[in-house]
Amino acid sequence: MAVYSINVERNMTVYDPAIRELAALLESPEMKDVKPEIREKLENILEMSKKRHNYADEITTKHSDVLDQITKETTTHPWEEVFKAGKTSWIMPARMISSPISSQFLKFIVSMAKAKQVLEIGMFTGYTALSMAEALPPDGVVITCEIADYLKSLTSEFFSRSPHGKKIKPYFGPAGETLETLTKEGRLFDVIFVDADKAGYRGYVETILQNGLLAPNGIILADNAFSDGRPYLLPKSREENPMNDFNEYIANRPDLRQVLLPFRDGILAIRRTSEVEGKVD
Repeated sequence: MAVYSINVERNMTVYDPAIRELAALLESPEMKDVKPEIREKLENILEMSKKRHNYADEITTKHSDVLDQITKETTTHPWEEVFKAGKTSWIMPARMISSPISSQFLKFIVSMAKAKQVLEIGMFTGYTALSMAEALPPDGVVITCEIADYLKSLTSEFFSRSPHGKKIKPYFGPAGETLETLTKEGRLFDVIFVDADKAGYRGYVETILQNGLLAPNGIILADNAFSDGRPYLLPKSREENPMNDFNEYIANRPDLRQVLLPFRDGILAIRRTSEVEGKVD
């Protein structure tokens, strides 16, 4: 009998709680008295979902060799040992790295926007920063924010492997402080990618918009908008549901337009209403 255990740490494409629940059901004692034909149908449903994810990966343009190296080395890095040695404040799960589909989507957005200035909040091991840098012209820059000092040397070594790495400028420290620094520098960003602490999303976006960090016709992309299903599964009365709060905050702002893109863990694309809605004579 096939084993349908889904290890989310290893299979970073599975963020759908319905799929996780089905996988758990197939392994549970409840299935022992289920008719074989019913079990087969459930197994087929799960297999179809896996094939859908795999097909999307196969059709999407493959990421660069350096990005492939970053992915492999991130997933095999001894994060638990690093934490135990006191080098990080928490165990950084490898699943924080974005998927190849997400990275290629970000690269498309940067190229379509003809961006020169890109801001990323939440660098981790630099996978998406380098993905976006690959789409920039020679004078373009990705400014990326990261709070964990441990990642300085690791990401520096990764970026040195690519000619596009020189376009990346990391800022280490609390993202809120970095945003204030960037405001004082008079920065304007064509594309902003937010992938950091979920409770901080609203504050980051408010600061970006209030401080004028988003360039005319710019776009903000907020990762993990589905947050493993929490926004649409948890009761809205629950206190700990920061992504639902953020999503609703954006949806209730008349000066903004948004689209929730339903791949991986969801990406919320945000633009100013005045730059989305057309005009008539």
